[in-house]
Amino acid sequence: MKILGIRTAPKQLRFALVEVSSNSITLLNNDSEHLIKVPAGITETEDIVHWQKSEVDRILRQNLDIAFVALKTSEYARSETKAVRLATYLDAAVLLSAKDAHKPVYYKLYSQIGATRSTVKERAEDRVGRTSKYWNEQIADAIMVAWALRRMS
Repeated sequence: MKILGIRTAPKQLRFALVEVSSNSITLLNNDSEHLIKVPAGITETEDIVHWQKSEVDRILRQNLDIAFVALKTSEYARSETKAVRLATYLDAAVLLSAKDAHKPVYYKLYSQIGATRSTVKERAEDRVGRTSKYWNEQIADAIMVAWALRRMS
């Protein structure tokens, strides 16, 4: 079973293609595309959201065998900022892409994926290893949210 794990951010999209079989889990895009940066000329909120939705649409089209989409959402916060609002819009774009592709989508917080912001890199690395480049909390979030759905069928 293939799971697409996603972590959105205002300047980039991180995604993990994870294959689950029996008791093993493999990061399929370890050495290939897993970081997509917002192009420099795209600055308006609606353009960023549209750009990201088209990128998620592309990933789903290129991987028709994805069973689920797993989204690591932002943690709850007391105050809303422009960046937090944009992150919410970007998460909504993922939900729309998954719906358009007829893929179930699940979204999770750190408490639901067995990690915290300070431990997510270590936990993701323990489960599937680390990407060959651009290793950070966002790709670890994408890996861990996909990992959290490994028992679904």
